[in-house]
Amino acid sequence: MRRITEILSAEAASTAGTKVIDLNLTDIVSRIVVQFKGTNSTGVPTAHPAKMISKIELVDGSDVLFSLTGAEAQALNFYDENELPTTALMYVNDVMAIATFHINLGRFLWDTKLALDPSKFSNLQLKITHNKASGGATPDAGSLSVFAFVMDKSEATPTGFLMSKEIQSYSLTSSAHEYISLPIDYAYRRILVASLSAEKQPWEQFNKIKLSIDNDKQVLINNMSTSDLIKILPHKRFTEYLVGTGTGSAEGTYCTATMETFAAMAPLASALTAASVLTQAYGGYLTALMDSAELFQLVIAGKCPHGALNIPFGDPAEIDSYLKVDKIGAFKFDITAGSSVGSSSTCEIVAQQVRTYK
Repeated sequence: MRRITEILSAEAASTAGTKVIDLNLTDIVSRIVVQFKGTNSTGVPTAHPAKMISKIELVDGSDVLFSLTGAEAQALNFYDENELPTTALMYVNDVMAIATFHINLGRFLWDTKLALDPSKFSNLQLKITHNKASGGATPDAGSLSVFAFVMDKSEATPTGFLMSKEIQSYSLTSSAHEYISLPIDYAYRRILVASLSAEKQPWEQFNKIKLSIDNDKQVLINNMSTSDLIKILPHKRFTEYLVGTGTGSAEGTYCTATMETFAAMAPLASALTAASVLTQAYGGYLTALMDSAELFQLVIAGKCPHGALNIPFGDPAEIDSYLKVDKIGAFKFDITAGSSVGSSSTCEIVAQQVRTYK
């Protein structure tokens, strides 16, 4: 039987902190879903709703099986599923801003070859670090819920699961090189390189990438521009919807797309003749102007959720095609920053690997 089980029914999460949940599961787990809702107290955007979750971790004692920020998790979800998890970009007083995050443990939902088998671990826990005030429009109340998609052991005998982690986060310096040694323990399905800075496209943050094996014995990406990589690697456009509160003057607001961003704006509610002006921008940030204090709606299309570049290895559906690193000595990035990176910005490396059961 395949079903959804409730791990944590919606509970108040108005005080910032880390929720620790013991996972007393016996069934095979295909996906864990985390959802956070923040009830806005104003119509002035604070940040993207995904920012309400600063870290999601799945651990077995000191062994980390999954560890990403909310924004990193959503970016990875898009490249895994070709769509964003449910997100309500609502910046309206007394309305909920909602962010959803998937911990995908297989290649797709109900994958019988890759999934989490709780019997292989002794102390599984989910740790969710949250702060309602970090996203939405200054929420004054928050709630957290968690669900799992599970299968009976008679239906699946997985040989391993997808392990996703932030490998490194570092401060960006304009035009500087950063040399990063990647783990060589498990096969790679994909790597994300991400940097989010308001009004900056990804290529303005990390401008060139080199990825090599064994001191350039094999060069997988030869100092290519990020702009070209986004054009030739799988980076689909996506569409999202936003509702904001006009003030009669220009107002910044937050979306998920960071490159090739297109948005169409219209008044909402009574002032259907109100004039609106939209400044096309990047880095998950747009400036909207309504000439009256009315609600407005945006339809937004773009690429690179939360500033993330996707580097896939092989066919995502074929485990045997993934990049095997067990017989190599070094796996390294050389990332060159853009000539004018955003102030106090960082760059993150996220690895998705196949971790096999012993």
